[in-house]
Amino acid sequence: MQRRNRGSVLLGALMVVWNVGSAMAAPPAPGTAPVVPRPLATGFSTIEQRYVYAPPDKGRIEIPLGLGTGAPNEVFIQEPIMCSDEAKAHVTIDYDKAANTVRVRGKFHKALPYRMSYTRPVDVSTPYNQVPVSVTNGKWQIWIVGRMLFETTFYYDALTLQLIGNEADFPAGPPPNSIPVKVPTIQMLCTPMFEGNPQGDGSIDTTYRYDQMLDMLGTGGTYVAFLPYNLCKPDQYGPYYINGGLSPSRAMSFDQVLASIWEGTGMAISTSLEPDPKPGYLASRDNTMISWGGAYPAQIPKGYVTQPISGLIETQTSCQTHVEPKFPAGYFNICGG
Repeated sequence: MQRRNRGSVLLGALMVVWNVGSAMAAPPAPGTAPVVPRPLATGFSTIEQRYVYAPPDKGRIEIPLGLGTGAPNEVFIQEPIMCSDEAKAHVTIDYDKAANTVRVRGKFHKALPYRMSYTRPVDVSTPYNQVPVSVTNGKWQIWIVGRMLFETTFYYDALTLQLIGNEADFPAGPPPNSIPVKVPTIQMLCTPMFEGNPQGDGSIDTTYRYDQMLDMLGTGGTYVAFLPYNLCKPDQYGPYYINGGLSPSRAMSFDQVLASIWEGTGMAISTSLEPDPKPGYLASRDNTMISWGGAYPAQIPKGYVTQPISGLIETQTSCQTHVEPKFPAGYFNICGG
């Protein structure tokens, strides 16, 4: 069985190509009618006359977690204890705008490897982000992926076409001699680290402000995007994370999370294996050794997995820790050579 996953990485990659082309295209012809944006969704069903998903201001979101998806080149942790029928993982989010609180609780039953260690076959660090090769006696963090596929501006060198960075890296304004490109981006925020017991049971309970969701370092989390590192090869992608955490001025409010749900891109939860203590270069971003995850309101049924590049949902045929396939080499080279 195969189904398309609307929120797949492939969708983001295709949107990158579209935006790169748009950035280089000629302006609209004189007299062209302006584009009228469609009204923002509110989450209210005009058919059922009720809020079907995530009511405004106050509510509860339940997200069962599974082992259904990982991104390209991530370590996807699927240890025997996690693959057992007894393993259960779940996240509950209670939000209250009047009280200015968002409470996030994760509960794991016979589902967390205890102080797991893992070494990648190769170093997958990029010129933009360092990634640990090994984790010893690791602990866990939950990541609230609250905003999905909104646009931020990335800058490329106008001469070399090499990626320079994201708008959040340049608070004073665009770098000189750069090309701005709008790229679909996600924003995510971590919980404090936690661990389970040797039997695989564990939990985390933490609360954020509704109007400004900050991590324990006081940052707004991080932006993540999949994009070309050089516009000469516009279909060859890699990940880009903001290092050191976002300014608090860029922190998510839970109103933005609700808007993402109502607009159809949804929200997601992910869990990562982390070194303890975390090195400075991993501040406010995840180590790409990923395990339990889930989405809302769309969910991957138990027993199915999402292919990280095609976005196809397929029947799960095995359960073991592995490295997901990396992005394929680009086909196009618009600079020649």
